Amino acid sequence: MCAGRLGMSTYVSSVDPPDLGMLPTFRRLLGLWREQWKLGLLGLSFAFLYTLISIVIPILIQRAIDHAIVPHNEDQLPPYLAAIGGLALLRFVINFNRRYATARIGIRIEARMRELLYQAYLRYPRAFYDRHATGQVLSRATNDLYPIRYFIGWGLVQGMQSVMMIVAAGIVLVLVDPRLTLFAAVSLPPIGFVANRFGHRVSPISRRVQARKGDVTEAADEAVVGIEMVQAFGRENDVRERFGDRAEGVRSAALDQAKVEATYVPGLYYLPALSIAAVVFFGGRAVIDGQITIGQFVLFETLLLQLVWPLEAIGWILDLAQRALASAGRSFGWLEGIEPLPEPTSPHHLAETGPLGLRFEHVSFAYGGEVDVLHDLDLVVEPGEIVAVCGSTGAGKTSLLNLLPRFYDPTGGRVLVGGVDTRDLPIAELRADVALVTQRPVLFSVPLRENLTAGREDADWDEVLAACEAAGVDAFGPNLPDGYDTLIGERGINLSGGQRQRVALARALVTRARIVVLDDPLSAVDTLTERRLVARLRPALAGRTVLVATQRLSTVAIADRAVVLRDGRIIESGRPVDLLRAGGEFATLFGDEVIAA
Repeated sequence: MCAGRLGMSTYVSSVDPPDLGMLPTFRRLLGLWREQWKLGLLGLSFAFLYTLISIVIPILIQRAIDHAIVPHNEDQLPPYLAAIGGLALLRFVINFNRRYATARIGIRIEARMRELLYQAYLRYPRAFYDRHATGQVLSRATNDLYPIRYFIGWGLVQGMQSVMMIVAAGIVLVLVDPRLTLFAAVSLPPIGFVANRFGHRVSPISRRVQARKGDVTEAADEAVVGIEMVQAFGRENDVRERFGDRAEGVRSAALDQAKVEATYVPGLYYLPALSIAAVVFFGGRAVIDGQITIGQFVLFETLLLQLVWPLEAIGWILDLAQRALASAGRSFGWLEGIEPLPEPTSPHHLAETGPLGLRFEHVSFAYGGEVDVLHDLDLVVEPGEIVAVCGSTGAGKTSLLNLLPRFYDPTGGRVLVGGVDTRDLPIAELRADVALVTQRPVLFSVPLRENLTAGREDADWDEVLAACEAAGVDAFGPNLPDGYDTLIGERGINLSGGQRQRVALARALVTRARIVVLDDPLSAVDTLTERRLVARLRPALAGRTVLVATQRLSTVAIADRAVVLRDGRIIESGRPVDLLRAGGEFATLFGDEVIAA
């Protein structure tokens, strides 16, 4: 069998799609944020109210000092205290609701991003998965989404609230004493400079950290999926070293990021203290000189203390933003840079009844611009005919079969089903009429009953049992702990390889697909069982058009006709018995089996 080679279809570029860039990525994130505009508006409203109350409280403190405490008007103090206490309690409630609303936005956007990625994964051509390791694919939908949620669900609104606080406090300070406000603004230019430098330094490192995390996920996935081979060949140390190297890559990149953060973030925390020191010095002299009141001085200091967090938060939010944009850029790059197989603009449709013929006209195919694995191939399969595709490993059998359900498109020529080019058929309609059984079938972690009806959920149970009898599932299915309701482990782990293949065969028979594609479907079954199954499958496949790729003569016995591939070309075609007598390539492939029989 020609295993699916690593490669790319014409719809996947030779390199990974680039990240969208900071500004386009931010715009895409804002677009997702606008989808939650009601919660966003609620969060911004709470942020505005929080800012307003945070400005009013210091003003009330200033008035309490100047109008009650300094002139010793004790009767006027309780109303101020009650107002300050009530507003503080209200601010607590508002802050809780603001955080809850924005957290919901972040969670919803994370879920939306995961949904978009998952939908894209279902649409992408097989070539996408040929090129990208499972760990990298999973990392986009897991590791890369948490920074996005945290920034959108906390950092974005917190940044807007910080801007509101800075603007509102600045207006109040200017109204109280413009000259002292100028002294208080001494830290703003260096904060802007440091923040800008920080953003430019940390952005590429954040992207590298996320990429290295994907490498770790990839290494872990390979080790877990291939644990049988790892343990069987004693490769534990090699796998451990490989994982360690990937983990070291994450550690190194994370340390680089931490070094940049340690260089710039403390400065963003320290610089606001310059404003407080300036106000203490110049404001204290202004109080002594009688230019401002003690209450106004306290107002200045209180507002500046409240501004320390918003000013410090700039560095934190910038860090969150860089991480989120790095993660989102990787994800959006995949969402926008990789095209699914195109749907036809003017779709044709198959005849609703009757078997379907197949025609391969001058078909050539290459994986991503590499050397052709199929060369100007012509093959006609009559409606209801069963054709065996034979050939040595690497001949192109699997590549040929993969063109039928449009896992790939030919790079030359065309494939017709029922007289219609597969590229002119809606993909869902085409695949509904093509049932596929692979050499290593995938079963789902659901009961056996659901695996059997995965291709046709409304199937009558009598039809399912008939398919199980034809595929040999009846030999073991009823004997499982819970019969057909037995939970099948991940990838069918609690079944043998031959049992998994028979379940996949029955699943294909349950469907109403008029075309059945069998890729070495009985390779894990012993020869005696295979012969019994072939005798049952022949009548079960009546009325369906079948292509079966195999290297076993006992499976070829199911076919009306056999074709032999060599280097992507058909070199022989005819009835299996005639090809054996002819003594050509077919006889060379299967002669030993005939002698052994």
